Amino acid sequence: MKKYRNSESRWCVILLTATLASQVLAEAGVGLYNDRLKQVVTSSTLKWTNMNKESKDTYIVGTHSSKGPIYLCRARHEGEMLLGQLRPDYTTCAVSGSKSYDIFEVLENIENASLIQWQNWKKFTPKPRGGVLVDSAVDSVFIGRTSSEGDFKYHIGRIDFEGDIGKLLTFDENNKDLDPITIGEILIEVEPVSYKLENVVLDLDTQHIRQSNPEIIAERVLTNDGDVAATRATEIEYDYNYKLSWGHGHGIAIGLNTSITMADGSESQKIEWANPFTANVTKLFKLEKWLEPGTACNVTLRGNRTERDVQYIGQLTTYYENESRMRQMRGERIENTLEVEAIYDEVYFIGNNSLVPTTTTTTTTTTTTTTTTTTTPPPIPPVIDEENDIANPLKKPEQMSDEHKMLNDDIGNAPPANQLNKAAIGGVHSSNPNNANTRVASIGLIVSLFSLFL
Repeated sequence: MKKYRNSESRWCVILLTATLASQVLAEAGVGLYNDRLKQVVTSSTLKWTNMNKESKDTYIVGTHSSKGPIYLCRARHEGEMLLGQLRPDYTTCAVSGSKSYDIFEVLENIENASLIQWQNWKKFTPKPRGGVLVDSAVDSVFIGRTSSEGDFKYHIGRIDFEGDIGKLLTFDENNKDLDPITIGEILIEVEPVSYKLENVVLDLDTQHIRQSNPEIIAERVLTNDGDVAATRATEIEYDYNYKLSWGHGHGIAIGLNTSITMADGSESQKIEWANPFTANVTKLFKLEKWLEPGTACNVTLRGNRTERDVQYIGQLTTYYENESRMRQMRGERIENTLEVEAIYDEVYFIGNNSLVPTTTTTTTTTTTTTTTTTTTPPPIPPVIDEENDIANPLKKPEQMSDEHKMLNDDIGNAPPANQLNKAAIGGVHSSNPNNANTRVASIGLIVSLFSLFL
């Protein structure tokens, strides 16, 4: 039982070691030889990575065979990183005629951004500028190949320099190690001269504010101590450090001159790629307010130190000494800036510091409704015969009401009509009144008063 546990522990250690080794080999930078500096620099467009069949279109092809392309790979053999051939079964990396490994790395051209060339080489050819190294820790072993007459168009191998003299070590498709070769081709990455990023469009849906720190820049008082209403204004000068970064990576050499133009032409900058653009910006902010005579207003100029990021897409042109290449690229733009705003307090009187009443204008919408009213005229009273007119002193006694009869009892029997007419005529025109005239006038007055009570 103890032996089983110990064996299990050893297997765990081996598995953990293999896992860590696989993780270490997962992704690594590619070393390039710089002949001017006489040292190794890291490529920004090439990398050693684990095999992934979905990414084969970005793997660098060393040669072709009747069964398919043969990619460049490397594996560790007896503590040394050796160049190998990843043949069409794409499961193992052959580093010699007798040795293959299933743990290996493939050479990848990131987004196919790098310009790769096979350059003629001879044993006395010095180490070339941009020569691709098998291991960035060793500056004397490069990737090479030599022509073949077999199924493989080229035999892939490593060029090993001893001083200023190099030799190519390789093997054929039958896994037979070949004698050192002194003529062939060496792989180099052509160094770009500059970049141009244009037609840049920001994807505002991805914009994100990382931080925002408020601060007070200045405070002012706008005063109108004149006799008429007027606009009072002043200007505040402020400065801040502006920083703008367009990201890094994306198969672009760090520190290379890059010009950037937005799609709408609103912005044009020249930067060194992956190095942020910085500037000390000085601006003026104008404060103004319409004030009545004898009033004032306190104003605060407030700023927000803001850092935000946003995704963008643009067209990148890479310029070389003798040619240029164009491709689409995506990146992240990070901006650090100062955003300002003016805060106006309520207007107050200078004399007593009391607030100026605010006049509120209310707009009332009135709906007018026109009503047409049809008025029915009052009924026309019936035409009263002269015989029925109560004010008519000539009414017959039998047509009067009981009240009239009561009055008639006091008056007595009416005289004949002809006599009454004569009396009326005589009462109007005669200069000698008699009892009949007085009695007729009294009856007329009483009848009139009685009709008022009715």
